Amino acid sequence: MIAKRPRPGSADGPPGPRRGARREVPQMTDRTLWSYKEIAAHIRVQPDTVRSYRKHGLLPPPDHVEKGKPYWHPDTIRAWVANRPGNRSRGT
Repeated sequence: MIAKRPRPGSADGPPGPRRGARREVPQMTDRTLWSYKEIAAHIRVQPDTVRSYRKHGLLPPPDHVEKGKPYWHPDTIRAWVANRPGNRSRGT
């Protein structure tokens, strides 16, 4: 007789995904770079405001600097926006 393999989530098998649980989806990494202008548009402020954030140490370090100009990967900025204090969009 061939033994049946237990089904995931059954009492005899390994736990399966919970109903309604989120599946891990691999993130596609965006390799474009954002300047102050793109960051400002993303968070709906003026570019000078973003420059001020950097001057006061509120922005993450740039991912790339070219000819003295800082640039960030969009994922870096999205993570910063999601975790920064005073983010009004987190609760909605």
